[in-house]
Amino acid sequence: MKSKKERITHIREVIHNSKIDSQEELLKALSARGIKVTQATLSRDLKQMQIVKVAMRDGGYIYMMPEDAASSNEKPGSLLIPKIPHILSIENSSVMIVIRTTTGYASGVAADLDAAALPSVMATLAGDDTVLVIPRGGYTMAQVVDELVDLLTQLNNQSKYGFRH
Repeated sequence: MKSKKERITHIREVIHNSKIDSQEELLKALSARGIKVTQATLSRDLKQMQIVKVAMRDGGYIYMMPEDAASSNEKPGSLLIPKIPHILSIENSSVMIVIRTTTGYASGVAADLDAAALPSVMATLAGDDTVLVIPRGGYTMAQVVDELVDLLTQLNNQSKYGFRH
């Protein structure tokens, strides 16, 4: 078993040198380096290291170190979601998530999120084109954002018209 300091060093190197888009992929990369770690420990490490998920121009997203994200052409903490109609972006701070929508769609998106009753989401608050998502404690921001993106994609795929309006 490697020490936490060694594990953090390996996480930093893998994220800095590779395009990692999920915790599962990061776990595999660490395992290939001889670092055995549970997903729960990895989630805590990512939170402590303030790792951010950054949207790529191709529509995917990757983990980045905060210092790398700051110097990147990509906007740190923001996921652009071009494949979901009416969702313009998802951006997170260290404690909240903001979903920007096409004008008039925020309340429908918030209603869909509320109806899904995600365990990681405490509450939503909607304006005309913005949804504020307040996560519950005990979840990393990356976990909550992943759940939101998955749910929004699933909801979009279930309806030919997109979200309720």
